[in-house]
Amino acid sequence: MPRRRWFGRTAALLIAAVAVVGACSSNGGVSANAESTALARELAGELGTADLSRPPILFVHGNLGSGDLFETQAQRFTSNGYPADRIAAFDYDASRPTAAQEESFPGLDAEITHLLTATRMKKIDLVGQSEGTTLAQKYLASSPERASRVAHLVSLDGQQIFTAPKGVPTLVVWGGGDPTRRITGAVNIRFLEQERDGLTTSAETFRQMFRFLTGSDPLATDVTPDSAQIDLAGRALLFPTNEPVGDARLEVYRVDPKTGRRAPAGLQALLKIGADGSWGPVRADGSASYEFAIVRPDEPVHHFYYQPFRRGDRLIRLLTSRPDKELGGGMTVDAGQTDLIVDRSMEWWGDQGAESDTLTVDNTNVITPTNVPRTKLTNSLYIFDRGSDHASDVATPIPAYFQISFITGVDLSIPSGDRSVAVSLTPRGQTARRTVMTVPALPSNTDRLTLHFRTDP
Repeated sequence: MPRRRWFGRTAALLIAAVAVVGACSSNGGVSANAESTALARELAGELGTADLSRPPILFVHGNLGSGDLFETQAQRFTSNGYPADRIAAFDYDASRPTAAQEESFPGLDAEITHLLTATRMKKIDLVGQSEGTTLAQKYLASSPERASRVAHLVSLDGQQIFTAPKGVPTLVVWGGGDPTRRITGAVNIRFLEQERDGLTTSAETFRQMFRFLTGSDPLATDVTPDSAQIDLAGRALLFPTNEPVGDARLEVYRVDPKTGRRAPAGLQALLKIGADGSWGPVRADGSASYEFAIVRPDEPVHHFYYQPFRRGDRLIRLLTSRPDKELGGGMTVDAGQTDLIVDRSMEWWGDQGAESDTLTVDNTNVITPTNVPRTKLTNSLYIFDRGSDHASDVATPIPAYFQISFITGVDLSIPSGDRSVAVSLTPRGQTARRTVMTVPALPSNTDRLTLHFRTDP
């Protein structure tokens, strides 16, 4: 570690420690600890300057996933000094079986070449999740030349197919399941209480990754807010094939968080989406709420709503589909009803008692033991008025959606009109972390709405 950076980290830790002791001696309560933690986060943000010695990181998602699964971890890395332009995610056709993964090798070659050329580095660090780990392992085993361009491999809840790739130090982080699983020749870490996406996005996993890749502990495991203006960028993709959306434009608006409506003079950017689905960067305020709208000829406008980003984010994935190609066959559309897709990059729990998630739409909880059991590993809810009968049955899963991994369908009547819809999340029964996103009640025959909740506190 550079000498100046070592002194900076040491000073930050000493100051934070003094703050903890002083606060606890004067107040002696939870509030004192909260204040000292906030100070430590602030110091981490100030000292997390870009470290150009870091190899680039390339994330690879699993089945029915995309690059936005790693948004939170990317923000944690940049909170600890990683340059934002050295973190990327590789999107591939996540609808196909792992047997076809070799077809993704040329794309992975190109992504790695781009990162190495842009950063003038010789190697990258590769992080795979679940089936993405299988892809990464197959890729490294395919040729010595490919393996020579990878400094480290991190496997997050992957499958035990190979021993650790020769010459590539490997960390394996296992989640729930068989506690005896291991990959020979790798560092094996276990968090048996965590599952797939939750494991991938957790602070505990981040700490292990950072320690393995850098040889030191992170200064902060939270996402530290950036006081300056931030950059937002990503890709607009057809889910789950992750193909580019094609002929489309992107409109970015600042919105009123109390109503979800566009602010006066709220248009922040009007962009032509690239041939590969890429867009941005767009300059933004980390404390503001934004809407991203994909506008395509002869298609409903797809609106995406986010909580404040707090730090720059270059892994935003605006996942849309053509109505006849949507998972589950397509939601029922009706001029008098609003349809919602609500997602986050970790599983929803509906059958864990006091530790269940609560997600209310206009005060109706749509997460139940029957439609979102923990074993379903659901991370996306498709909420609409099934059959346009203006009646709701949130307890009975919609079969066409429930049979697909990681998603579920909820039958809820949400009247459209000149009003807003309040969507409130209480994660894992933690009322102190309750958050609300409010969006316009737009008619589903002309507009689609996706709400994306954060996975970190």
